[in-house]
Amino acid sequence: MPQDPDPRPTILIVEDIVFIRMMTEDYFETAGFRILSARSTSEAIAFLETDPTIGYLFADIHLPDGEDGQILAEIARRRWPPVKIILTSADIPADQVRLPVRGLFVPKPYSLDKVRKAFEKMA
Repeated sequence: MPQDPDPRPTILIVEDIVFIRMMTEDYFETAGFRILSARSTSEAIAFLETDPTIGYLFADIHLPDGEDGQILAEIARRRWPPVKIILTSADIPADQVRLPVRGLFVPKPYSLDKVRKAFEKMA
């Protein structure tokens, strides 16, 4: 007998700093989300390619191996237009962030409550 699909919204968290990723995962799971997490752009794209339920992408801009969350956001917007995208960084001024259409930037340190509320307000 097939299982019903998970009714929770799915968020993909892309963060290479383990304790930040774990804190963010715990927060969004408690808030009622299904969690997927990656530590690089290539891992994130693999999730996006295989899981059509992803509705939210929360990604750090600076990722390992020279990968960039801004590039990830551009790819995600082009290939998966409905995904809601928020980027974050501790060391890039907001006016220097390249955001895709309908993307938002939240600087670190951030309030996860504010991040969740920003996702809820996105069209």
